[in-house]
Amino acid sequence: MAAEFLTFGAEGILTRAASLAEQELSLLWGFKGELTSLRDSLSKLEAMLRDAQHLQVRGERVEMWVKDLEGIAHEADDVLDEYEYELLRRKVEIQNQIKKKVLNFFSRHNPIAFRRKMAHKIKNINASLANLKNEAASIGLVDRSTLVNATSHDIGGLDRETVSNFDQDEKYIVGRKEVASDIVTTLINSGKNQENCLSVMAIVGMGGLGKTTLAKSVYNNPEIGRHFDQKIWVCVSTPFEVKKILSEILECLKPEKAGIKGKATICENLQEDLKGKTYLLVLDDVWNDDPNKWDDLMSCLLNATSTKASKILVTTRSVSVSSIVQTLPTCVLRKLSEDECWRILKYKAFPDASVVLSEDQERIGREIAKKCAGVPLVAKVFVEVLFACVLLVLICSSLINL
Repeated sequence: MAAEFLTFGAEGILTRAASLAEQELSLLWGFKGELTSLRDSLSKLEAMLRDAQHLQVRGERVEMWVKDLEGIAHEADDVLDEYEYELLRRKVEIQNQIKKKVLNFFSRHNPIAFRRKMAHKIKNINASLANLKNEAASIGLVDRSTLVNATSHDIGGLDRETVSNFDQDEKYIVGRKEVASDIVTTLINSGKNQENCLSVMAIVGMGGLGKTTLAKSVYNNPEIGRHFDQKIWVCVSTPFEVKKILSEILECLKPEKAGIKGKATICENLQEDLKGKTYLLVLDDVWNDDPNKWDDLMSCLLNATSTKASKILVTTRSVSVSSIVQTLPTCVLRKLSEDECWRILKYKAFPDASVVLSEDQERIGREIAKKCAGVPLVAKVFVEVLFACVLLVLICSSLINL
């Protein structure tokens, strides 16, 4: 498999780049920083590559991404070969004549010219790797190493808050009704003959596909309300702190117990409040791929769960996370069709269904839908940005006419 081959290749290039970046050599003057960036970029992309190896669904874009990374890795390998060759050549070359040194200034072995050439090549490779890393986020590949030690401040974009209630623009759900129905059926019907079993189902997909909206649709489904005694919604995000998650579960059940601090006391209260009850727990936006932390959370919840048929629904961008938590089949969220994206665009722009669009308006709208690449969030944001631009034009026009 291309991804497996690339991992070993990238590891070799990473080792060489790291070794060279640590050396204090005159030849490194002018591009040591670029060489260090190359090492760091390869290290981060290598982590993303490990995610690519675990992907259960391989789209064309993922395969193209892997091939592009392979090409850039080979290019980096060639540059490092060239650098090491020049190091070896200079070690064996004796330059003890002034005339030869002067002539060498104009030759292809001139050290200043060589440093400039190498800096330019490595800089271009780093730019290609940066573009590839940015593209990786759009196909669901995540550099998990940045999540392990990061604080909420460091990764503010990942530290988010979600609630179980629908926002106004989330009520119009396109292309997910059948999926939501299947999830509801699975959560209700699975594990009926198992005692003290806490089943877990994961919804997996890249950012913007509507995992949270789908989870809300399931959570607020009337059948779920009738089947489970309690419904609990917790936005996990990062960092994954077991005590904090348990505390939020308890607060959701009994708001007056929000001040309880000790983990053991929280677990005792959960056991008391959940005794004899079935519940659905939604853990939204989970990034943790440490099995030990997940096992710790599950151990606490299993001790507090006294009846069968309670369920956990997890949303995550990472296939590796779902492979750790799932006991039920994973729901891998697909992208929307162009027609479904067009329906979102049309609804956002014209909530009144009675509005009739001209052929030109619909043609332009469908062209925009193609650019959404099947991601519902892109369609929603595009309309908001378009309206903001129109408003800005109107404001500017009114100011000009003053």
